[in-house]
Amino acid sequence: MILNSLNQVRMIIINTIAGTEKAIVFLGKTFVAENVYASVSDAIAGCRRDIDMGMGVLIAPESEQFRVWIAVPEDLILKTQAA
Repeated sequence: MILNSLNQVRMIIINTIAGTEKAIVFLGKTFVAENVYASVSDAIAGCRRDIDMGMGVLIAPESEQFRVWIAVPEDLILKTQAA
């Protein structure tokens, strides 16, 4: 899904087995930042494999670039807190 802005999401901090990360919550799902791309078409191409594997993916504009956010399964999240 491509978002117009991150105004539609809630920012949180999560602790996972990999460590502490900034995350967003959108439609009840938690996402962590992956990569940043110069254009939306580059972002789509860059996360095509994740999409093809059925992973939840968001693409959102960020400072004239586009960031890809990947869904994190709830069972990998140890703790959440407000950002």
